[in-house]
Amino acid sequence: MGCVAHVGLVCWPARPRATTAGTDPFRKREPPVRSLRKVLTATAAAVVAVVGSIAVTDTASAAAGCRVDYTVASQWQGGFNASVQVTNLGDPVTAWDLRFSFGAGQTVNQLWNGTVTQSGAAVTVRNAPYNGTLPTNGTASFGFIGTSAGSNPAPTTFTLNGVTCTGRPVTPTSSPTTSPTSTPTQSPRPTSTPSPTRTPTPTPTPTTGPITVGATQLVADMGRGWNLGNQLEANVNGVPGETAWGNPVVTGALLDRVKAAGFRTVRIPVSYLGTIGSAPSYTVDAAWLGRIRQVVDLAYDRGLHVIINMHGDGYKSVGGAWLICDASGQEQIRDKYQKVWQQVASTFQGYGGRLIFESMNENFDGQYGAPTQPCYSNINAYNQIFVDTVRRTGGNNTSRWLLVPGWNTNIDYTAGNYGFVIPTDQYRSTAIPSNERRLMISAHYYDPWDFTGTESGAVTQWGPNATDPARTATWGQQDFMDSQLKKMHDTFTVNGYPVLIGEYGSIDKTAFDASNNRYRADYARALVATAAKYGIATAYWDNGYNGQYGFALFDRQTATVTQQGIIDAIMGR
Repeated sequence: MGCVAHVGLVCWPARPRATTAGTDPFRKREPPVRSLRKVLTATAAAVVAVVGSIAVTDTASAAAGCRVDYTVASQWQGGFNASVQVTNLGDPVTAWDLRFSFGAGQTVNQLWNGTVTQSGAAVTVRNAPYNGTLPTNGTASFGFIGTSAGSNPAPTTFTLNGVTCTGRPVTPTSSPTTSPTSTPTQSPRPTSTPSPTRTPTPTPTPTTGPITVGATQLVADMGRGWNLGNQLEANVNGVPGETAWGNPVVTGALLDRVKAAGFRTVRIPVSYLGTIGSAPSYTVDAAWLGRIRQVVDLAYDRGLHVIINMHGDGYKSVGGAWLICDASGQEQIRDKYQKVWQQVASTFQGYGGRLIFESMNENFDGQYGAPTQPCYSNINAYNQIFVDTVRRTGGNNTSRWLLVPGWNTNIDYTAGNYGFVIPTDQYRSTAIPSNERRLMISAHYYDPWDFTGTESGAVTQWGPNATDPARTATWGQQDFMDSQLKKMHDTFTVNGYPVLIGEYGSIDKTAFDASNNRYRADYARALVATAAKYGIATAYWDNGYNGQYGFALFDRQTATVTQQGIIDAIMGR
């Protein structure tokens, strides 16, 4: 099939419409099926180079030192994935510049948590805007995908801010040869990040007891939600990177703008993929897990509700995906799934009730028909492992709200008699009243796909205000929307399980119909209002792409609004 759409740097092949009403995952956001070099070997023995002490200077005559841990977590024919951690053992610095050289012709292709330049063998990595400040004993981590030809020895010498590693603290007699440009900094959590466009948010009060908010109050508190799509789930060759699909690094200024627009919940899709180490520990790369936490903090510390999930790991179309419900080796898949969620949940166990975990995204067998077995049984098993694992990590995770989907987040296949099983919650806190739930049900809504997602100018209008029947879908109008959301209400909400429509929206077709944005706003207004009628929370899908076939409401580069009309519709203004 030919390529028909571009989102940032990502190209999607044409897709046939689903044969049943429901969701289609090719919403200009999942990675393309294209010929990229694929990982040939899942993992190799980790190669670790530890440089015991590197002199670090913020100003001249500042005695300091640091430790650099360089780890090759996995490698394959012609490539590898490396993680680097710098620990500052001396005086605080506000910006850093790490330099090293490869010894066997290796090159850096994609790097996250910093910016990189390479000239020949020499590599320079500078801090990202959010990790430039290193207090005494503070750490900064970054990771990258590299290419290699044959051997792949670790670098043996590093310099930080122009001073070479000596193995002990040093006091330089002159200023460093290179002074990195100072960048905006982010204080470690829980202190919030200042921004030029905002007053710093007060430090959140730590949560010391169980999460007590009930289902009805949770939905009210979540308000209107928004997806930070095509960021932490973006990936190349099966390795995640937040800028891999063309969006810029996530900033506090963007989250300020999202909050100012009226959104109170941010859903953050996350992929792990190639950042997961080998069995039996399946250790997630420290740099990637650290960046996930930093992005969560950018939203959480602004008083927003935050949802994080496991996203691209369950798509057959994604290189390196492994959470596949009809794959062989389910015992290994379940073990890996449990180990990854154990690490993620442990990282966030002290966060309060505004943080919600979601077990997975649109998991199914890839066929747009009725659910199959044993695939659905495996999805149910993943959800049960997720709930049990999170609860057993302790802390606030014993009472945290947890979000679980059914087959492909499809309403019919979740609320209908197709095999969805709500997990048991036997390890939850005994402080939760017996008549209260702490599990939430996830579904997505993109009907009619002809209007919301099909990349053509044929169907550009929707709803009772449509003026051209030829441009309007023959199904999926407001009465259908109402009946679908009522199914979720009648099956789950009335039984104490709150529901989140975790994705909805429609692509920009104004190139074909100048009035298209009016109908996109009508669609969003109707969805949110209907969901509210049934006590259901919502989160708009935003992939960061503005222009033809884009879902974006904001320009992430400039942190400005691009679709005020749709935002006003979502907010009921």
